[in-house]
Amino acid sequence: MAEDFPRVTLFVPGTPDSVGAWTKALHGGGLRIEGDALVGDGLDARVEVEWVVSDGTFGAAFSYGTIEGALVETIDAAPGALVLDFPDDLRDGRAQIVGVVERLRDAGALAVRLEQSKLGWEISRWIDAFSSDDAWLWHRTAVVFLASGDVLQSCGMHAFSLPDVRVDVDGDPGELQQLATLLSVYQLTEDPAIVSGETFAPDRETPRRVVERWPDTEYPSEHPCNNPYGVWRLGPPGGTARPRGETIPVFVPALHAVLLAIQTRSGAPLTREQVESLRDQAACIAMTARDAQHLERSRGYADLDPEHAWEQWQLVRPTAG
Repeated sequence: MAEDFPRVTLFVPGTPDSVGAWTKALHGGGLRIEGDALVGDGLDARVEVEWVVSDGTFGAAFSYGTIEGALVETIDAAPGALVLDFPDDLRDGRAQIVGVVERLRDAGALAVRLEQSKLGWEISRWIDAFSSDDAWLWHRTAVVFLASGDVLQSCGMHAFSLPDVRVDVDGDPGELQQLATLLSVYQLTEDPAIVSGETFAPDRETPRRVVERWPDTEYPSEHPCNNPYGVWRLGPPGGTARPRGETIPVFVPALHAVLLAIQTRSGAPLTREQVESLRDQAACIAMTARDAQHLERSRGYADLDPEHAWEQWQLVRPTAG
């Protein structure tokens, strides 16, 4: 399940050539590597760490135009890298994560790649971006856009415990990417408690579009780029919001978990009738949208939308067993 995934994973190549060399280089910064964890001053949660010996492809991992060629060659010649799994996201844990990366830079780190989006930068530029309070800069540094057929989707917002944005290319791709970016940056700056069926527009002149939460299907669930919080699907221009009350029903336990347990126990795929019956009989708690958002983040993944339970279950259910 997604709650077992780290919130942020950083791939950090550097000049130290072993775990021992990293620990020695980090000594002045108050950090050290003990077993499979980074420990020391200023860390209030376990940061898992792995030393990876260079396989000759480090440069290729940073060769997408965000780093100058000379540094790519230096990265390619690095003896290895640290892979760090942080239990906090880049919103709530930003200060501590930046503090760790600063000390890694002082110890010989060269660059940082965020594994949730595979986007990498020279280490000082990465530190500058996340030391600032500029959400536009965070988005540019952490989030990429994927084009697949007639669909445009962002990737990397789960590093902030937020959904990505998906939109059909029904107009100018550049304008649609800007629209998706505006929704993402709105999430980063305002942290709104959005509910499926609401509408979004960046200004009064732009037609509103209905937003609905769907699972992320761009990557398998176990892939670091898969967003366990799903994606906001932006509907066509001119949509009308669904009515909603002050509270919304929230499945406890999550409907996704209930369906998974029953299908695993039965050993056969659930039918539509079974899924909808289980949905209708499942225990729910009435919550405000904000409390539901807090529960989702503590759990680490988004549940199925009851309006589309069958269709969404088809996207996330195990294909065998």
